[in-house]
Amino acid sequence: MKIAIISDWYSENMGYAENFLPKALGRLGHEVHLLTSNFQVYANSPSYEQTYRSKLGDRQVAEGIWNKEFFTLHRLRGRISPLGVHVDGLAFLLRQLKPDIVYCFEINSPATGVAARHRKGIGYRLFCESRLHGSVFPPPSDILSRMKLWLKNSLVGVAAVIDNVELFYPIAPDVQRIITRYFGVPKDKCSLSSLAVETDIFSPKRDAAKVNAFRSRLGLSEGDLVCVYTGRFTPEKGPLVLAKAVDLLHRQGNEEIRGLFVGDGEEAYRNQISECSGCIIHPFVQPAELANIFHSADIGVWPLQESTSQLDAMACGLPIIVNDTVEDGMRLGECSLTYKKDDPEDLASRILELRDRDRRAAMGRIAAARIADHGSWDALARRRVYDFEVARTTVAA
Repeated sequence: MKIAIISDWYSENMGYAENFLPKALGRLGHEVHLLTSNFQVYANSPSYEQTYRSKLGDRQVAEGIWNKEFFTLHRLRGRISPLGVHVDGLAFLLRQLKPDIVYCFEINSPATGVAARHRKGIGYRLFCESRLHGSVFPPPSDILSRMKLWLKNSLVGVAAVIDNVELFYPIAPDVQRIITRYFGVPKDKCSLSSLAVETDIFSPKRDAAKVNAFRSRLGLSEGDLVCVYTGRFTPEKGPLVLAKAVDLLHRQGNEEIRGLFVGDGEEAYRNQISECSGCIIHPFVQPAELANIFHSADIGVWPLQESTSQLDAMACGLPIIVNDTVEDGMRLGECSLTYKKDDPEDLASRILELRDRDRRAAMGRIAAARIADHGSWDALARRRVYDFEVARTTVAA
């Protein structure tokens, strides 16, 4: 099959679906094209310069076509508006490629609207993922917010998206509730599907020498219990909640518990983290380096929003702590603990519950096995291809 994957943006050496799904589908023998803008990820973030530029470079890069491992990357000129990221020339490129399948990453993206409007004319089957967790989608609570949502959905063409998509893939139960309630997606068009992990990079196999060298470089002793957070340093992600929990534990005499924060953010927020006792800040790293960081830690903690890094950490055999509003079953159960959202004291108490090395190891084994069995990109790609093939054998609407 010829498969076109559409993403608002793309950055090299990141751990997102647009980096790994094209490779996984290509490895199965399909012709895969990634159609995207010339924007880096999070290019529309007001804090791009402070948070991402040091890792990713300029917000906007060159247009062009590149042959990547198992797929072809097409970068078109991008524009940013209040509706989101627009990919100029997308419809023309779709007509040129004439794909059998088009796969998009969000229901209310302008690019998904373009793909929906041209589906019948070109003749492909359309599929759409959705990651609109409750932690990132504030439900409209009054007339004004409902009108704004209706207007955006109308301008983007959400109705056409719903009419033309074969299957939506909400990545968690709360995402499914949101897209069915607030966007009108029929439940029978939804197939719950968690995100996946590049298990060639993230696995329980650790290099003891690299682990010891990394911990030593950060001044961590063998007896330190390291709680790692990776990602953006923003209030929405909430790493400061973890920093406050570690600070509280230090004031209670638990100085062996350390917080390791890998990423970046606005200076004021970053400074609040660094001022907390027992906390270390480390810059963003490449995915291959991130695996060693997870191997060097003892617990993964993401206080607020869901993150693909949670699954990457689990694949490395790390137990995780998430807040009690998380609903994705992949992240819950015997491999994790939950704490009361936004409550550093409760988070501190849950960290103390994982002081026992044997308990952490047992949870980590469960986490790694869960990802290996069900959460690899190769496994997800095979499930997607099955759906694609079923759609192609049915009569087009």
